Amino acid sequence: MRTTLLSVILAGLLIGCSDTESGEDSSGSNNATQPNNASNNLSSGPTNNQSATQGPSNNVTNNQTSEPTNNATGTTNNTTTPTNNMTVSNPECDFEAVEGIVVIEAESMPLNEDWRTGTDGEITYIEWGGSSHNNDPTHGVMEVDILITDPGRYQLQWYTQIGMGTNATEHNDAWVKFPDADDYYGLKGEADAEIRRYHKPACEDQAFVSTILALAQVAEVTCAEGSTRDGWMKVYSSGAQDWRWSARTSDNDASLVMAEFGSAGVYTFAMAARADFSRYDRIVLHREDLMNAVVQDLSLSETPCD
Repeated sequence: MRTTLLSVILAGLLIGCSDTESGEDSSGSNNATQPNNASNNLSSGPTNNQSATQGPSNNVTNNQTSEPTNNATGTTNNTTTPTNNMTVSNPECDFEAVEGIVVIEAESMPLNEDWRTGTDGEITYIEWGGSSHNNDPTHGVMEVDILITDPGRYQLQWYTQIGMGTNATEHNDAWVKFPDADDYYGLKGEADAEIRRYHKPACEDQAFVSTILALAQVAEVTCAEGSTRDGWMKVYSSGAQDWRWSARTSDNDASLVMAEFGSAGVYTFAMAARADFSRYDRIVLHREDLMNAVVQDLSLSETPCD
């Protein structure tokens, strides 16, 4: 009887110890699953930007690989590799670059003073009907704001014609300025030995000139030949008795007209009257790597801001 009772007591003690260990394992297991839940919380919600570089979930991946929309708001991808789909918050602009090309029908410029419109067959152009202003870029000033979504260096071209006589060196120019571009100038020479022609007073500032000459690709910097003042450059055409694409600066030293935009944003293009009877049908500002056959296509639509 004592032996039986002792066996029963010992059995009970063994069963009690087994239940206690099982309870600890169960409790420990539940606690161990909480860090996993915490990890799940860290990899979702407000930390998507962090998880995107560490092995994002499918939801994060889908968000990243989808095309930017007009609702996108300057994520890291948008600011470091801007595309034509990128948007600048609430841009106030008149025209925008589409696939690296800004197209402006000249009659869409804010005409004033003696700027007037005319027609030549299917072409509607603008013409300066006042007197020439060879040294005074303050007449008929027109400014438009342009949205650049793909930063870089752009070239200015326009479709133009002289409006009087047959001498293509007369009635063939206007003043141009990019007041808030990172830089703008006339360009010629080779890719690794650029020759730059600057407007006054920038070209007379030795500190500025030294800074530009320090660039590895620049071999020479001077003032543009001919008229230039207060940041304005004379931009002229050559051989435009008939309508043609032509826009150069620096007299007898034909240089491309270039502007640099270091970041996405809205920039001002300014144009003022210089020669009387100078005519303009279309103004194009395009990324320098684009071919003339593309940017000079007269079937391209104008690119106003939406």
